Amino acid sequence: MKYTVQSLILLLIILLSSCDPDMVYDQYTHTDDGLWRWQDPREFDIEIDDTVSLHNIYLQVRHTVKYPMSNLYMFVHVKGPLGQHLKDTVNLVLANPDGKWIGRGTGNLRELRLLYRQHTKFGQSGTYTITLEQGMRNPELPVTDLGIRIERIKPD
Repeated sequence: MKYTVQSLILLLIILLSSCDPDMVYDQYTHTDDGLWRWQDPREFDIEIDDTVSLHNIYLQVRHTVKYPMSNLYMFVHVKGPLGQHLKDTVNLVLANPDGKWIGRGTGNLRELRLLYRQHTKFGQSGTYTITLEQGMRNPELPVTDLGIRIERIKPD
């Protein structure tokens, strides 16, 4: 039996997506030149159709080991489908007081996931836009990727 590359890729996508049935959204965006700048907000448009289930929302960050501090402040804007707007300031702790990175990784990159909102119920179906802005004093930081992950919470 011969398989084409396209059919093998499709099979792999189906297998990988079936491994995480509670995942609603999981997307990263890459920064230019591996640097996150003040003037470079990252925007995620998320289609939500489940207004019954509870969800956990995570912020995801990949940074290099050359990151100069132990934390990362960011501004999080959430815009709902009816124009509702929420703005938060979030402090992600990236390293322990002894300087050891908290995130997983090998080599020069570390990845960290922070629970941003727990047990969240979306009030309306539609497109929610989550925007992440860099909120540190440094105009650019060695952050290579930013992401959002939303998981449906299984009922007890």
